[in-house]
Amino acid sequence: MNIRTVRKLVAMALMLGGTAVQSAAAVQSGTPQTSLPSSTGVQLAVTQPEYGIRPADNSGSASSPSPASAVPAQKLEQGQEPAMERSSQIQTDGDIRYVSGGIGESERIELDDLSGQFNLHMLFATQGSGEYLSAVQVTILDARSGQVLSAESKGPWFFAQLPKGDYRVEVTPTGSRGQGETQRKTVRIDGASRTRLDFYWMK
Repeated sequence: MNIRTVRKLVAMALMLGGTAVQSAAAVQSGTPQTSLPSSTGVQLAVTQPEYGIRPADNSGSASSPSPASAVPAQKLEQGQEPAMERSSQIQTDGDIRYVSGGIGESERIELDDLSGQFNLHMLFATQGSGEYLSAVQVTILDARSGQVLSAESKGPWFFAQLPKGDYRVEVTPTGSRGQGETQRKTVRIDGASRTRLDFYWMK
């Protein structure tokens, strides 16, 4: 074996050794490799970058919640509205519809929404301070002194829907203020137009 042949074999061994090192590094990093033919007939490993996949972030930073976790557990059907339970319920006494309440802002908003359905609006409060009264007995009599409605107001507002005619309204506080002191007012109901009566008691 001459010296030229020995040099070729040494060079080939070095080339194969370098290729093996590159292949081992590619396998360790998890990067896919592609084999390309070389002029010497030896398969050379060429590393290619991997796209579309990121390693997991183990830095300890909190991950943002997924959209699924932000969806509330209870879902509404399409077109369905959340149920609203009113604390002020419309009631009837005979043929007369009425509603009362107004304790707290939420009840006042409810009654304000319902006010268009009633043609007689009444307010109960104390003189001077304007403090509301929440328990008042309401009696409405027609022109012949026949009782049309009898109910206890659960708040300072009382609305009723009356037929057209003349009426006498009697109101008596049943709470701690003004108990037993009855006030009376007459009112004419013209139909759809609204009539308001305000009642005040001394402390």
